[in-house]
Amino acid sequence: MIKFEFSYDINSDNLFLFKKGAKSKGSVELGNLILDFDYKKNLVGLQLIDATRLIIDLCDQKNVRELLEKLRECRVETKDAGGVLVIWLILISEKKQCRIPINVPSIKYKSPALTYP
Repeated sequence: MIKFEFSYDINSDNLFLFKKGAKSKGSVELGNLILDFDYKKNLVGLQLIDATRLIIDLCDQKNVRELLEKLRECRVETKDAGGVLVIWLILISEKKQCRIPINVPSIKYKSPALTYP
């Protein structure tokens, strides 16, 4: 499990998580979730747009806004499970901990649609 740095913008309700010192080579946008990968295809960043609603939808957690406002630590665990990237996002505040599962297709190849002659 890797500790990620984080920034939460209360006004826009966006949560940014990033691996300190890592550089993003490319991003994948999946609705209100943006995943950043390095050149080795390792997850190095996440952005949750409208984070409160997204977290409620993903894990049916109550008092999510309070959790985000008092966030002290974020950890990320990833596993490739048969072509699916399983991400466990662990958010830790003063009094609560929330474990959020995120499953996305593994990124292995560039899309032919994005290949230009």
